[in-house]
Amino acid sequence: MLAGHFLRAAGGRHGKMEVGLGRGRRGAAVPRAGVSALLAILLLASLACASLGPGTDTPSPIPPDSLSVSLLFPKPDTVVEMGQAVKFIVEVEGPGGKPIREARLDLSLRDPSGTLVAAIPAEAGDGEVYRSPAWEVPPRSQAGMWTVEAAAVASNGRGTSVHAFEVRASASEELLAKYGFWIDPPSFRGITPGLAAEKGDARDGMIRWGGVLPAQHVLPEEWLEIHWRQGNFGLEGALAARRFMLEEIGEFGFTQIRELGPFEEFRYKDWPAWKAQARGVVSLVQLEWVVFFAPETQQAFALGTTVVLPPDGVDAHALLRDSFELHPEIHASGAAGESLPRLLPAPSLFSPAVGAEFRGSDQAVALRWSSVKILAADEYYEIDVDYNYEEANPLLHLTSRTTEIQLPPDLYQSPNCHVFNWQVTLMKQTGTTSDGKPTGVPLSYRSFYWYFRWSYPEGEVEPFLPLCPNAQV
Repeated sequence: MLAGHFLRAAGGRHGKMEVGLGRGRRGAAVPRAGVSALLAILLLASLACASLGPGTDTPSPIPPDSLSVSLLFPKPDTVVEMGQAVKFIVEVEGPGGKPIREARLDLSLRDPSGTLVAAIPAEAGDGEVYRSPAWEVPPRSQAGMWTVEAAAVASNGRGTSVHAFEVRASASEELLAKYGFWIDPPSFRGITPGLAAEKGDARDGMIRWGGVLPAQHVLPEEWLEIHWRQGNFGLEGALAARRFMLEEIGEFGFTQIRELGPFEEFRYKDWPAWKAQARGVVSLVQLEWVVFFAPETQQAFALGTTVVLPPDGVDAHALLRDSFELHPEIHASGAAGESLPRLLPAPSLFSPAVGAEFRGSDQAVALRWSSVKILAADEYYEIDVDYNYEEANPLLHLTSRTTEIQLPPDLYQSPNCHVFNWQVTLMKQTGTTSDGKPTGVPLSYRSFYWYFRWSYPEGEVEPFLPLCPNAQV
């Protein structure tokens, strides 16, 4: 109605209608022709007022809790590490258990403190369930029980449910807390990494982290080693970098290497550094080492990377080490379950040179190396000689109190692949075998892993098949 007015019929004999003002005196008579126009105005006004109210097509209010919402994954016993991705799977049902596929579904994730960490949508997918995109739990977040609230809204109802799952610190977080450095997991091609070694403490220590991808014969591998030592070792030149590796680090992983270097100067992040390639047993094994001094923690670091069959078009070594960060503000004081051995430098191998060739027994095969120290009565050198044949790896343990030993002249006649590897370690005797040979514990690091070739003389046929699947270099 028009505000402040009213309309009434005047039942007089003249057949007139009157329009009155709500707050004034009765108005004068209006001619019949004007009535039609006035009625039209009032009709339009009435329609306008009606348009301000609820429309006739407005849906009825959605009944609360008419949908059943269930989180199928992650489950209450699911454990997700920080840095890992998780996909949420939700089931939405209407009355009578009927699956609902047209709902809008939103997920709200909160950490153990109740802080909202993420809001994630989910869409209907296969199997009459809703699936979210993969969502990565943020690194360096709060460990504990996280909650996810799933809220579904559809034309015929709505529903919510709250579920919990556990978030644990990843290996990266644990290493950061214990040792004060951050490094991403060494995996960029689907390899699930694991800590293969962890020794020492926040001052002096090492880790070896990586894994292997199951495959036929040649297995893709990714390994990362981090060694750290307290102190300034004067790493101003290539010779100092090499000396630091040989005398202070000494242990170059479980991948045997033939040689290390030469070292070249470059810049690693904000640190002046030295980089060197290492020569592996087979050409498929690629190794690289980076050495630098970090004044913010007064520590020297050696970062080693090993890759086998890396993806094309990438610098796999850079990918493995580039996430390294130092965090001196943490004041780390953690320790590993295994102490870091502090050993003497390894013997240097002299001869035969790497790849030297021998035939038959006309020329004696003598192995020679440098002296580590003047030997005490209970000290000796252990010389390990091994060779491949088929899928076996025969190993000879030889001992000497001098820096030279001669191999049995008929060793080449054993079924072999012509390649004989050898390395030397200074030992301290702690016992004796049943046949009188000494046993002991290492006093030095192991030497490099050299090799020579030894085959039958020219014109003689080997009495065994050449079953040698892995060519060595």
